[in-house]
Amino acid sequence: MEAFFIPNRAGDNGESTYEQLRVQTELHMGRAPHRRRIRELWTRRGSLDCVTTVGLPDPICGDLVIAIFDMGNGRPFLIYRQDPMDPEMSTCEIIGNTAYEVSEFTL
Repeated sequence: MEAFFIPNRAGDNGESTYEQLRVQTELHMGRAPHRRRIRELWTRRGSLDCVTTVGLPDPICGDLVIAIFDMGNGRPFLIYRQDPMDPEMSTCEIIGNTAYEVSEFTL
């Protein structure tokens, strides 16, 4: 298992960035995401089975994945990616609510 991090965030391994994304997610979705910190998500996106991993390019669009949130049983996952035009900004994609497997960071 890998220790938690947010890629390309200096200083605190991304703790403040992660908490900002959690708050942003709660405001956007109307509820707080689960506290678990997802490292990899095996799921079907569109017609493609893929593994989405924090710290690697997104298998669909190629942008760097910086965080994955689980909104709960029967609710979607959210994938945050680094905006390639502005590395300090992120984009968010809401995907389906099913996953083949989820792996978490160690804390």
